Amino acid sequence: MQRVLLAAAIGLVCWWLGHYLPYPPQQHPLAPGEQPYGPAACRLLFVVGMTTSSWLLAAMPIAAASLLPLALLPILGVRSTADVTVGYGHPILWLFGGGFVLAQAVERCGLHRRTALGIVAALGPHPRRLVLGFFLAATCASMWINNTAIALLLLPIGTVLVQRAASLGELAPRAQANFGAAVMCAIAFGATIGGMGSPIGTAPNALFFTNYEGLVANGARPVSFLLWMLAFAPYALLLSFLASQLITRIALPLPGVRFARGDELLREARALPPWRRAEVRTAVLFGVAVLLWTTRGDLQLGPGSVVHGWAHYLVPPGERDRFLADGSVAVLVAIAAFLIPSGAPDRGRLVDWETVRRMPFDLLLLLGGGIAMAQAFDPTGLSGAFGELLRPLIGAVHPVWLLLVLILTVSMLSEVASNTAVATLLLPIVREGAVAADLDPLVLMLPVVIGASCSFMLPIATPPNTIVFASRQIGFGQMARAGVGMNLLSALLLLPVLWFWALPLCGVDTGALAGGGR
Repeated sequence: MQRVLLAAAIGLVCWWLGHYLPYPPQQHPLAPGEQPYGPAACRLLFVVGMTTSSWLLAAMPIAAASLLPLALLPILGVRSTADVTVGYGHPILWLFGGGFVLAQAVERCGLHRRTALGIVAALGPHPRRLVLGFFLAATCASMWINNTAIALLLLPIGTVLVQRAASLGELAPRAQANFGAAVMCAIAFGATIGGMGSPIGTAPNALFFTNYEGLVANGARPVSFLLWMLAFAPYALLLSFLASQLITRIALPLPGVRFARGDELLREARALPPWRRAEVRTAVLFGVAVLLWTTRGDLQLGPGSVVHGWAHYLVPPGERDRFLADGSVAVLVAIAAFLIPSGAPDRGRLVDWETVRRMPFDLLLLLGGGIAMAQAFDPTGLSGAFGELLRPLIGAVHPVWLLLVLILTVSMLSEVASNTAVATLLLPIVREGAVAADLDPLVLMLPVVIGASCSFMLPIATPPNTIVFASRQIGFGQMARAGVGMNLLSALLLLPVLWFWALPLCGVDTGALAGGGR
């Protein structure tokens, strides 16, 4: 109860501070029942402060805290119940929900385990290569499956590998300790890195799309599923490779020799049975889902040059391809998973309801709560107030330095706070700050959303970190030493990737930005 009271007190502090924000003038006469900007925004700040504090302090279950906006925003007269519930039914939630069902099908048939063991076996019995194998396996899998589930899957595989390496006795005691810690880092860090690579990889990515869609409705260039993957999947894979080199050569140095009895280490991978029907059918369904997601939206190649996605030919005339969202595709694929036979003797399907009931419904509610609060920023004038606060800072700092400061700041915040909570708070603020400063919002929103996932240093930074730390294969000092290097590496790599690759790919002229243009 003390934590609940503390969360409420933090909310009251936010309410009080809200009275000193520079609210923009009301754009139109107040409609009946509509609140003026200042009072409504202060009450919204109370809800935002209490909800995010409840998440950070674990004052109540995540699902319960995520429902606070639904209860408090209408009671406090900020937004109607009908308006608030729009956030809890947003299409991005259905994208995540359908993706979770597909992930359950992959886990149920063991396809993810086969893929992970296959990557590790393909790289061979070398200490450094095995660490790289776990990095790549975790990264590739967590682009599509919840990073916590990936960490839980790979942890027993990694633990057995470390124990077998110890039984061989080929590594010196310090090198053996480093090997165990490096494998644990590969599992945890790789699972976190992979989430950056696809729109469904992690919750902050979903929050980016919900905060950006209003700008698209006003004429901004849309960011499609394919465009996101083209922009950030290469970054995730490159970061995963460089991270393995950083950890195995500097943070937790390992010898670059092959295990003399290395085949014994890979016994489990080499003993995998032939592909079963359920695995084949799930892999085909997974491939169809990815193909539909990546080809749904339009891809703009340049001024006046557009490759239309398949949704363009299905939506009513005059509608954008967003009329048919990725969430509908995810639901269709989820329904197919319930209908397609697994081919097993029990005549079951690829998934059943008992399996799907293990979905993280609390994460869906968390996303819904974050979206509901973010959607209230604009009508209450809170977005405009934050934009006015940030406009002098944005105009006074070179964009490259601004990006670097944003990435490092958000990364450090995410070490001690949920990356979802950080993204929920900062995305609407930087969006409106960019609009007020006449800067393309992508310049500030992309470093925030990716930077929120660049936290590796502490056991509490991410659920995968917590999971591997509990294995006792890695100490606090080892994780902190590797994590500090990872934080710096991810930030220093993200800056050029954004400036020279992701932002130009999304239509931002970085040359004009560097020259003082917008």
